[in-house]
Amino acid sequence: MSYYGLLKGLDLNSVSINELKEIQLSNGVFEQVNRVSLTLDGSPNSISQENSDPVYVPNTALTKEFYDYLLKVYENVLENSLIGFFYMYEEDIQGHDEKETKNIAHSYYREIAQLTIKDKFDVIRIKRSSDGYPIVSRAKKTELFNMRQEVLQENLATQNPIHLNHFLIGDASYFNDSLIAKSSILYEILQFEASRRILTIFNEQFYFETEDSSSIDESKSETIPETVEKPIKKKKRLPLISDKEVTTFLIDTVFIKQAEKNKT
Repeated sequence: MSYYGLLKGLDLNSVSINELKEIQLSNGVFEQVNRVSLTLDGSPNSISQENSDPVYVPNTALTKEFYDYLLKVYENVLENSLIGFFYMYEEDIQGHDEKETKNIAHSYYREIAQLTIKDKFDVIRIKRSSDGYPIVSRAKKTELFNMRQEVLQENLATQNPIHLNHFLIGDASYFNDSLIAKSSILYEILQFEASRRILTIFNEQFYFETEDSSSIDESKSETIPETVEKPIKKKKRLPLISDKEVTTFLIDTVFIKQAEKNKT
């Protein structure tokens, strides 16, 4: 089932918010689920129908289709971002041997992942050795990016409903380059996807992270999501562009300038 243009012909200005919600529910765009509010004062939580409230969550198939649609719409923006970044990267590795080049690439790999995920979350897995001692491992950066992508897909459909509404009525003209500067969630998604593609390219070239033979499902019971403090002092790295410049080249010099150009 395709959700793009599902509500084609609907005049968004002629329906109220409640009417639009009913239309979306009847077409399977959103689903009503009951969620229990948990108390944090130590008192028992009653898990019952009476103690739950109805909430509306977007269909997961919809969120993925909408997200993928925007990636196609703004493919040229993402490509220009990568060209700008790797142009600087090629300048940075000029004259270095293979080992030095890999070290520079790895510094970028870690730096961009940290800038993108920031302190949103981290995941550690605790397993037991044959002697019962804990063995701690951190989730790979590629795995964290996959998790973050799923969150962004839902945020895209919920944080700014007007975007979703124009997608549902099939209004392609709404999604122009000038929208990037106006929409924080779209801005964040394009920044994230540009960073994810850079990491993918580096990983395919240098094999910084490989797929784990054990499945994620097998370790779910031993997975503990948490924000990880990193008090360890960073080693001095090779002279790369600064954090601010990385972000600038990924977004500001490409996305914003292109958006401003389309305004004039």
